[in-house]
Amino acid sequence: MLTVINSNGAITEVDLDKYNKKELRIGRDGSQCDIVIADPFVSKVHGMIHLERSYLMYRDENSSNGTFWENGGGRKLLSKRDGLVDIFDQTVLRIGNVNNPDEMVLLLYQNSDEREDWKQVSLDGQVVRIGRDPENQIELRHPGVSKRHCMIIKKDNHTVLHDLGSANGVMVNGRAVSGNVELKDKDIIQILDYKLLYCNTCVYYHTITSGISLRASHVNKIVGRGRKKKQILNDVSCEIRPNEFVAIIGGSGAGKTTLMNAISGFEQEFTGKVYCNNVDLVAQFQHLKNIIGFVPQQDIIYENLTLKRMLLYTAKLKMPEDTKKQEMEQRIEAVLKMVDLLEHQNTYIRKLSGGQKKRASIAVELLADPKLFFLDEPTSGLDPGTEKNLMETLSRLAKEQNKTIIMVTHTTQNLHLCDKILFMGPGGRLCFCGNVQEAEAFYGTGNLVDIYNKIAEQPEYWQRRFGQSNQVGTFRNNVTDMQEKPIVSKRKKESALRQFGILAERYGELLWNDKQRLTLLLIQPFLIALLLNIVADKNIFDIYESTKSMLFALSCSGIWIGMFDSIQEICKERVILKREYMANLKLPCYMLSKFMLQAVLGLVQSIILTFVFLNLIGKDVKGIFLSDFRLEVLLTMWLTVLASIAMGFIISAMVKSGDKAMAVAPFVLIVQLLFSGILFTLKGIGKKISYCTVSRWSVEALGSISRLNKLDLKMQADFPMLEHEAESFFKATGGHVIKVWLILLAMTIVLVAIGTVLLRNVAKDRR
Repeated sequence: MLTVINSNGAITEVDLDKYNKKELRIGRDGSQCDIVIADPFVSKVHGMIHLERSYLMYRDENSSNGTFWENGGGRKLLSKRDGLVDIFDQTVLRIGNVNNPDEMVLLLYQNSDEREDWKQVSLDGQVVRIGRDPENQIELRHPGVSKRHCMIIKKDNHTVLHDLGSANGVMVNGRAVSGNVELKDKDIIQILDYKLLYCNTCVYYHTITSGISLRASHVNKIVGRGRKKKQILNDVSCEIRPNEFVAIIGGSGAGKTTLMNAISGFEQEFTGKVYCNNVDLVAQFQHLKNIIGFVPQQDIIYENLTLKRMLLYTAKLKMPEDTKKQEMEQRIEAVLKMVDLLEHQNTYIRKLSGGQKKRASIAVELLADPKLFFLDEPTSGLDPGTEKNLMETLSRLAKEQNKTIIMVTHTTQNLHLCDKILFMGPGGRLCFCGNVQEAEAFYGTGNLVDIYNKIAEQPEYWQRRFGQSNQVGTFRNNVTDMQEKPIVSKRKKESALRQFGILAERYGELLWNDKQRLTLLLIQPFLIALLLNIVADKNIFDIYESTKSMLFALSCSGIWIGMFDSIQEICKERVILKREYMANLKLPCYMLSKFMLQAVLGLVQSIILTFVFLNLIGKDVKGIFLSDFRLEVLLTMWLTVLASIAMGFIISAMVKSGDKAMAVAPFVLIVQLLFSGILFTLKGIGKKISYCTVSRWSVEALGSISRLNKLDLKMQADFPMLEHEAESFFKATGGHVIKVWLILLAMTIVLVAIGTVLLRNVAKDRR
């Protein structure tokens, strides 16, 4: 469909399919042209549209005013010597003076089966508000559109678009805008995948989006250096049309996942260009990522939540802040119907089958109603029947829900359900792009497995042969030089406090629902207290050696409890964290939500350990601040547990699995033991290292509270006149104890901050 807006602002729709011709001339002369534009700025025969198979191309016929070809925010003036240039979905052609809209004609090509008429809103004497709320003059019913997204104001001789702090921003002519921007006649406004046209004091819009097209142009990716240099994507160019279901297939190491990561925008370290609805995906990723869904191979779901609760938390995180709970629940119900899981909404995810869990992961991404959907091997590990059902679900979503779906897969059984397949060969070579029937005809076989073998044997040959037959990307002018620097949009920042509250509530529910683990965590300090009591000397808190050894054991117990509370909490959520970070998750909120809940759990554990142990010992000791030292010991133990929790988070952020985290833990514990200053007299570098350990300060605080320096040595029972030198770090003064407490608290804060920084590596890990 070709939308034509003449210099006077009149809009016309031209259905190119009705002509049933390979060449269509555009111009002012009705006797020579198929598409007539009766405008003085258009030549008699201005240009020609060429239809080659399913591809469109355009050539300027040496017109007086030329044709401006817009691609991804860039613009080039065409002449006849440029020859045929590719016309893709959402390509814009401008004829005339681009600096004066009254002397310009706009042509917008949309490759879609949608035939919705343009709706019109006049700007005469009013403000036009755009958003999700029905009270707006232009209502865009999408969960990613804010209730009051933006407004257009006509004042004097100027028209201004004002972003109302929207969640997902606004673009004008393929570029993000910041705050206020003056609109010119025939400007194209984009909100998510909605296109709005401003012309002649009117705004034209569609309430139904035409779908998302995707285009890769000469994409290359090289990794390594020197002899280890390796090309994993080799000059890949392809076009994916709106609402197509596409499979990327090929042998292991052919670059399938790398290509998907590149065209999804999540991998940006490559050469070439990727266009999403003719907008540069990399340059405008922050504004486009909310129409992109990504389901990795691993499930992005929490197994200890019911399906509905899981989706509700996700909706709160992904949807704009002004979304009401009722709207969220309606969207959740709609999504569950899409993936045939409505009857399982109150089922714990851990009880779902493998295929149902995969559909649950898809449901998580569908909440934000993405129009461009990527899946990494969604059928992996599924039985044939379940695989077929999932493929049918994806095919139905593409056709019925207006979505472009791209998946990586190794299987070939159900590829006939796909509209297009991309065959990748060794070295990241694109060896075919088309449907299954076209692939079989191109390779002269009715078996897709044979195609695998042919490509593996001669990848360079098949890449070259397909490239000769493929018309995509024939126009190689460098548009990068024509592009202006992108505007960094000042988008509305989501409330950190709100996000923290959502994450804390979710994590609290996860902890509570895992009753077995929670019970073990609470039993653990009780059992440790009993064991400490068994080995405790009857002279504890009376004799120096016995007391020192027991305080060391008590400190190590606190470190053990704290570290093992948190050591697997991040690595087990690695995939979920990465995906939520892409959807604007604030890493400090994520870390603090976990730390705060773990701090509460740690307090309960510290109370159990401290009071059970001290009550069993049955000794009354005067504290530094209080008549009974139990509360002072409790505070010290809690600070020890808190610092250890933070230490566990650091380990969890550094490794990729719970097994690896548990493998690192013994080394960390040994460091705490060796450099505590209790087992060995430390000097030089050893003493400096001890200042960085939790155990050193924990034992120091416990020893000071217990007045360790004032206790007798064991030998003094027989030799009362024997004296021993007081250790400087066991000063029984209020000031010293407070100082050590503050050091433990500061250490906790520093460790939490380090863990948060390390989270960025987890969230940005694209492997």
